[in-house]
Amino acid sequence: MACIVCGSIQDTQTGKLRRGAWHYIRCGGCGLLSSNPIPSAQQIEEHYRAKFKNGNYETARRYAEQYRRVYEQMANWIAPKPNERILDVGCFTGDLIGVLCAKGADAYGLELQAEAVEIAQKRFPGRVYKADVEGSAFPAGPYDAITMMQLIEHVTDPAKFVRRAYSLLAPHGRLFLQTPDSSSMVARTLRSHWPPLAPIEHIHLFSRNAIGGLLQRCGFTEVRYRAHIKTLPVSYVYEMLSNFGPEWRGLLRPVRTIFGDVALPFYVGEMLISAVRG
Repeated sequence: MACIVCGSIQDTQTGKLRRGAWHYIRCGGCGLLSSNPIPSAQQIEEHYRAKFKNGNYETARRYAEQYRRVYEQMANWIAPKPNERILDVGCFTGDLIGVLCAKGADAYGLELQAEAVEIAQKRFPGRVYKADVEGSAFPAGPYDAITMMQLIEHVTDPAKFVRRAYSLLAPHGRLFLQTPDSSSMVARTLRSHWPPLAPIEHIHLFSRNAIGGLLQRCGFTEVRYRAHIKTLPVSYVYEMLSNFGPEWRGLLRPVRTIFGDVALPFYVGEMLISAVRG
């Protein structure tokens, strides 16, 4: 098995992490964790359809107002200039678009989940498109910034997305990503019990070295990283653990009983990455 980032040939037994009936293989060269096997297109489609109705995407919709503070944090990090054109790839129901527009940006979004697109289009008419970033069924570039929040770990060919982002950006345009960090101390300590190890949902989990190498090979410069600490309601985190790390729910249950919907800082080993089109 060849690493999709650095090309190293992997021993599928060395560094293997088990998650249910699935495995993740860690690249000895760049640290990328990849699902083995890669889920099929049918498995991915069925997974998202089910999770939108009765899984993490249903939970995300119910807690959208409480999660808004996370998008506010992201928007402050992006720091859009007035009328700056921004494309949010994988925009779900459009919450980040709304925050960016409120800060003066000219923001648009792409999403493939039909139900999410319908909700987002009603909220932000003319700004959300049911389209693959590889296509052209959305406003043409160039864009001043492109955001891919909680996206790159979900796709089978991350390099394709990064190359496409490069082509859509204006010179010196900025790319912003949010994704789990497989090189974080949390990930290294918890190993197979790290919550972002979620088969079908998360296909490739990047280390800082892996995502940095991919961005640089695709032409990006000034790659910067920061740990992503989220302030979230305890009840939201507890419910999300049904999908990500269910073995941790029992430990969090007493905290939920005491704090309920109180928002507390949580860090499960995620990172924010920014880069500039060279």
